Amino acid sequence: MDILEELEKIPKQPEDLSSCDLLGFDTETTGLDCKKDSIISASLVLRDRQSGEDKVFNFLINPNTPIDPKASAVNGFTQEFVEKNGKNQKEEVEKIAEAILLAQKKSIPLVAYNAKFDVKMLEGDLEKVGRKDLADKLSQIFVLDPLVMDRYLSHRPGRRNLESAMQWWGAAPRGGYHDAQVDTQAVLDLLCLILKAHPEIPYRAMEWQRDAYRKWAKGRNEWAENNGAFKVEEEWGL
Repeated sequence: MDILEELEKIPKQPEDLSSCDLLGFDTETTGLDCKKDSIISASLVLRDRQSGEDKVFNFLINPNTPIDPKASAVNGFTQEFVEKNGKNQKEEVEKIAEAILLAQKKSIPLVAYNAKFDVKMLEGDLEKVGRKDLADKLSQIFVLDPLVMDRYLSHRPGRRNLESAMQWWGAAPRGGYHDAQVDTQAVLDLLCLILKAHPEIPYRAMEWQRDAYRKWAKGRNEWAENNGAFKVEEEWGL
């Protein structure tokens, strides 16, 4: 099953977040720096909102860069394993980008938790393999980020990782976290619960999310100023 072939079969979606299909995205990487680190594994999950069916497309990539031991401890990938089993970096990141862009033409939003990280990692890899043209196109896509929504909509203390958000919104994980496929399906489940509880979130909600992020960041930085903690960027970055 090829993701581009599957996307070609899908008709253009209604501009309605309660019914349009969704494309979930998550990555596991060699580290946290999009300039020098790279994607090791990625998952794209195409969710049919009418049937609830997920079509899962997983990618294992030879990143051509060393894996940070801290990253390896989280995602479980070793250098030996990815060099032996990972596919060609250029071919795989191109296919991921082309799938995301084709979905956008069908009005299928991209969904990712802390989307800035995953999108910027993909853009960084595309530039590394000489496809800045695709990276530039990704900077214009329509993204839905349940992390931004959760921070703005749920007034609660504590961590804001995927696991805590799932618990707050009443979603059950489908397996262990820090697995790209499991996390991607979990994020789609989480988003659907948020959209059901908050139907006021507009379609093509980029500016809504930017504004939600700014308001959260302002409050977070005021708290940080009074508590000697680190401050966050004031703009979402997508």
